[in-house]
Amino acid sequence: MTLGLRVSLRLSMRPMDAGKPDPKASPPDSLSHRLSAKLDGLRLPVGSWGTAAALGALIAAGPLLTLVGANLLAKHEKRATLQLQNQIAPRLEAEETARAARTALANAAGRASPGEVLELLAGVLPAEASLTRIERTTDGGLELDVAGGDPDGLRAAIRRAPEFAGMRNTSQRRTDAAMIVSMREDAR
Repeated sequence: MTLGLRVSLRLSMRPMDAGKPDPKASPPDSLSHRLSAKLDGLRLPVGSWGTAAALGALIAAGPLLTLVGANLLAKHEKRATLQLQNQIAPRLEAEETARAARTALANAAGRASPGEVLELLAGVLPAEASLTRIERTTDGGLELDVAGGDPDGLRAAIRRAPEFAGMRNTSQRRTDAAMIVSMREDAR
């Protein structure tokens, strides 16, 4: 029994001959082998270099025509886009104007009237202070210039009133007679 086992092992361990293909193996079935088999019977045209050049030009014309066609389509689409933008521009401008008007109206509606602002300022400003400028900006903010002797006292007096608590100092300048303090309250 051990003798039979040794014989079979020796037969299966026989070295393979690498130089000869296995006759039982099927032929390779790759794309290149199939293409080579199809082209074996194809006869190439007999002629000069002109025939070969024409064949090369025909092969190169495909991608070139694709590129030219894509460029033409892109130019057409750009022209169409510009035409649509020109058509819609007046509408967009009108919408922007209406939006700005609505914002200005909302800012103005939520604020105190000019008379109320003047009354409030008259109540909080010191006796020696004078109001030199008051303005409501387009965004609904309030700007004012107050002249007086003590700029810190003017700012503190204005900010004591709850209606003017959001005022911030924007500038301060000296004139011949007094200091002018400029303040601004941004739109809410």
